[in-house]
Amino acid sequence: MKRAQDLFNAGRVSECYAIIKPMIDTPPADARDRSNIAYLQLGCALYKTGDMEAARKLNAALSTAHWRPMRYRLSLRLGDMTTAKRIRTAPDVTDRERDDFRTTAGLHLIWAKKYRLGFPLYACRHNAILFPKTVPNRCRHVPLPDDPAQDETTIVLEQGLGDVLFHLAHIRAEGQHETSRFIGLRKYGPLIRRYFPRATYLAHEDMTDAHGTPRIHLAADFVGRGFRRNWHLAPGITFDTPIRHAGEPPVWGICWRGGSGQNRREERHIPLQIFLDLLPRDARFLALQFDLTKEERTILLADGRCMIPLSDITQNPVHTIDMIRPLAGVISVDSANWHMAGLSDVPIFAIMNRTAHWFWGKESRAETAFPCATTVRKEDVGPARVGEWVRDTRKAWREREAQGHPKPAKLSRTEPRDRPVLIVGLPRSATSMTTRVLHSQGLWLGETVPGNRENPQGYFESRMIRDQLIKPTLSALGADPLGVRRLPAWDVLPPFPALRDTLFAMLRREGYDGRQPWGFKDPKLTLLWPLFARAFPQAHWVIVTRDRDKVLDSLCRTSFMARHSTSPEFWLPFCSAYDHRLNLLRASGAQVHEVDSDALSGGSLSQIKGVIRAAGLGFNARDARAALVRDGG
Repeated sequence: MKRAQDLFNAGRVSECYAIIKPMIDTPPADARDRSNIAYLQLGCALYKTGDMEAARKLNAALSTAHWRPMRYRLSLRLGDMTTAKRIRTAPDVTDRERDDFRTTAGLHLIWAKKYRLGFPLYACRHNAILFPKTVPNRCRHVPLPDDPAQDETTIVLEQGLGDVLFHLAHIRAEGQHETSRFIGLRKYGPLIRRYFPRATYLAHEDMTDAHGTPRIHLAADFVGRGFRRNWHLAPGITFDTPIRHAGEPPVWGICWRGGSGQNRREERHIPLQIFLDLLPRDARFLALQFDLTKEERTILLADGRCMIPLSDITQNPVHTIDMIRPLAGVISVDSANWHMAGLSDVPIFAIMNRTAHWFWGKESRAETAFPCATTVRKEDVGPARVGEWVRDTRKAWREREAQGHPKPAKLSRTEPRDRPVLIVGLPRSATSMTTRVLHSQGLWLGETVPGNRENPQGYFESRMIRDQLIKPTLSALGADPLGVRRLPAWDVLPPFPALRDTLFAMLRREGYDGRQPWGFKDPKLTLLWPLFARAFPQAHWVIVTRDRDKVLDSLCRTSFMARHSTSPEFWLPFCSAYDHRLNLLRASGAQVHEVDSDALSGGSLSQIKGVIRAAGLGFNARDARAALVRDGG
């Protein structure tokens, strides 16, 4: 029985029904078990699963003392108005149950496209039972008036991310709450800070007695008021615009499972392997699935077309929106991705489930809210249909104006922490020696890897960043964390919007105070430079080069590299792969400095002097030459 309940709670309704079906046919002796089975039978019927006529009879036969809110909703869905009335008029119905009945009736009317009648009843959800708690205990709900001039100045964001975005679009379209206060889950704060920059935001959990008892409106009620004003459900605005990153190929976002909990999860679901079979073979895809399973991650990493974001897309919706804006389009079942893409005017291949959400209007089309959408019924989706749409959106993506690398800013206009010195190059090209010289001029590095037989004076490489960021990132990309055997893609990498904050947190743990330039060196950074260039557009990149024969000789002799191979023939294509990425960095528009390590080790300081001054460090030739002296020299 517990297994059936867990499946139902997870939205796997058909699996739940498969378990309870034999027990419905042959009821158990225990009264509690029979009660649980009856509840699940009615719950499955809510999602049109099971024997509907048997569920209708059971619902009509039960006493009104049992599960009234759920059974009232089922009665309306089954069209059994007699049972609905009997439940609604039971003598011991509570005020909260009455508000729940009103809310359910309102939703029933809205789903029936009777918006004028439905929205006023739907507004009773603030006190309903079967709806997420929307009003914090410290707040007082006030119905939304018809006249925006009479609005309160505090709005509570409710429901899931897609709903919140849809509601905010309606609020912004009215233009009355640019300086209001919004209350909601902490993760919605970035949305307000970006799209309502003059407003204030308060997370639920941060409310104290000092905030008093604010009078609040609920965000969803602005949709109803918008309908009364415009006679349509669409907000009629966008929040952002699509962009294109120069030098990168088109990528399409994908999402194969939508909803949450019991919210039509099976209708909004296409098994990943089947979903991938729908996609063209000559395109690249970014997974936008918020609840990615371990098995799905393995499947995606094994598919050369697919990428997985390097940040948790559930933490900051603005980061996710910024992942979506450069995409050529989003191929998705009904999910928050429709709203994030639609409000950024990014094309949507909207796979519509059988029971379409009321957001999508009388025709059940995502175009109702977002003109950039193309709606295709789930049963009509096939590779040919998807392929045609991908071809069309690829053409439109190419017509967007490409955004190149930002122009360098003056030192006086940037903080030292925003312009790191990032040292890259082939392994065994003397990046350690180069970084040692930079460190002698005041470049902050944190705790670095100490020396050993192969590199007696030290590697001048942050152990924390290397082991807790670089290697895990390579692993997350399905690449060799050592940066040798399997390399990540060179043409495009998945977004990593949290990289900057993650790196700064590491620097702070090591005592960095932000008052001097900092640096990081790792040849493996060559494989990840696009991520760091996006996180630090004002970075100074130092590409260290060395005579190729010397590099090959060192690769074959150094123990931690020679374990891969002692043959130059192995390392030649490896070096070419790194060279290709370094050439892309040179052509990217980033601030790139070249250092010939052979010339530097011979005493020439001209190239390194340019790096030092560009980074805002003071140049001291004596200290630089001292750093070039080998131990015992």
